[in-house]
Amino acid sequence: MKFSFARSAIALAATLTLASCGGGKATFPINVNVLGVVYPGLVLTTNGQNLTINPPAKAGDPVNTVFPNQIEYGETYGVLPSQNPKHQTCEPNSNYPDNLPISGTAGQLAKIQINYVCSIKAYPLTGVVNGLKSDGLVLTNGSNGSIPVPKAVDTSNVATGAQVKFAMNPVLYNNTYGVTVLTQPTGQTCTVANGVGTMNDAAEAANPQGVNNLVVTCQ
Repeated sequence: MKFSFARSAIALAATLTLASCGGGKATFPINVNVLGVVYPGLVLTTNGQNLTINPPAKAGDPVNTVFPNQIEYGETYGVLPSQNPKHQTCEPNSNYPDNLPISGTAGQLAKIQINYVCSIKAYPLTGVVNGLKSDGLVLTNGSNGSIPVPKAVDTSNVATGAQVKFAMNPVLYNNTYGVTVLTQPTGQTCTVANGVGTMNDAAEAANPQGVNNLVVTCQ
């Protein structure tokens, strides 16, 4: 790290020396690295400039690009998303080497490097269980996890079969789900309605809380 810092300091000093010889301020490009871009729509902005980030030609590759205009020594910057990609959110990539900031002043470092990472949105699966009067019901959504559903009881701790709400693990946009009964409750048989589908635009646009129409009926 000491050698890296020393090299950066030397490079910065050289840049400023050359600029001073030419009579003008040193200028710095704003370099950008974005990971995880799957869908179009990401726009980064700073200092009156917009930079559109398109998905890479090969899925999973990082996108390396640069803002169209350089900024002068001493000029402040702060790179933020003015628009996220469809079905995704993007935030500063804290796992990138050196954890470089997304804002600062040109000249603080030898190079301005902005790093973002994007993730696909996920939405919950929720619903209700009707007629549950005994213990043991477990619902599952394949490899996305299973949950035990508690018995519906009244204040006297006597089974009543009252409606019980439940929530499954969130599902990523455009992924399929299939909620089934993994374990039946003691002495009852339960079936699932509306348990199969795809987390798609309808869920995102009409119901930001995800899919909430799962119905389990126990007899």
